[in-house]
Amino acid sequence: MFTHFPGSAKQLKKDAGLFQGSRPGVLSGASINQLNILLSDKLKGAVILTHDDSARHWRRLLNDYKLVYGIREAKGLEFKTVIILDFFREIPPSLQKPWRELVLGRAGQDFERSCPQVGTLLKLLYTGVTRCIEKLFFVETRSSTAGDATMRWLTKKESHGGIAFATRNNINDVEAMSMTSDEFVSEGINNAELAQTAEDLSQAQLLLERAIWCFEQSENIELASKARIHSSSVQFRAELQPPYDEKNANDCAMIEMRAAQLMESLTKEGFLFEAVNIFSSVEPFLSDYTKEELGKRFICKVRLLSEE
Repeated sequence: MFTHFPGSAKQLKKDAGLFQGSRPGVLSGASINQLNILLSDKLKGAVILTHDDSARHWRRLLNDYKLVYGIREAKGLEFKTVIILDFFREIPPSLQKPWRELVLGRAGQDFERSCPQVGTLLKLLYTGVTRCIEKLFFVETRSSTAGDATMRWLTKKESHGGIAFATRNNINDVEAMSMTSDEFVSEGINNAELAQTAEDLSQAQLLLERAIWCFEQSENIELASKARIHSSSVQFRAELQPPYDEKNANDCAMIEMRAAQLMESLTKEGFLFEAVNIFSSVEPFLSDYTKEELGKRFICKVRLLSEE
């Protein structure tokens, strides 16, 4: 990256560890079914990173696996085990051959000017790779010009002083790297905390689904219950987003009742911030009297408590 795109990022001094860590694994030609089996057993809890536009697609193909992130979405986060899925195959067709030329050392002096988009992809790949703490896998489900060249380069010993950057793995022989119960809890808490600050409600809902799944894997019933209550509240707020449909008195009464139930549950669980969010969402449907009474008797006290 720094050879052909010297201004793309700040280059740090070379660092050396106390010992050689495990090298990335390369899995070529993995089927969707094989991946699903792997994620339910040997690599349960591994995080899947994809191009952001493909995250929803892969989540659906992988049986609604909750730990599928877009690479940009995962920026700033770290995970024990990471699978970078079909990164090279999903490089745009117009950039497949330029990427191959770069990997094979055949890029010309004007490569940065002629193919600036490759620099963006390199930075994206760097972001994905550096999300991993312990074990990294590159998985390509089908052959591609960029993918085949990169996999050969990663596993070629002659180009790297006799030691390949990565090992070529058989998908049936990957050692178990499943997360422990505590690690599932930690990952669930991370997602639940991110949901609190997410401005987009659909993103908050996705984060809470991940949190619930992680808590369920750790068999932590209490935390899973808390996350479900929070998720129900976020879903309710999403349903009330403007523009508002015309609602009759009965509709408003039902909304008010549902909001009261959720606010009570949220308060019991200590989600004071979300109780205030519910109140803000239902305000357009409340009578002036109800708004005033709730404001005086509940919301003001909640805000005071949350500030302490």
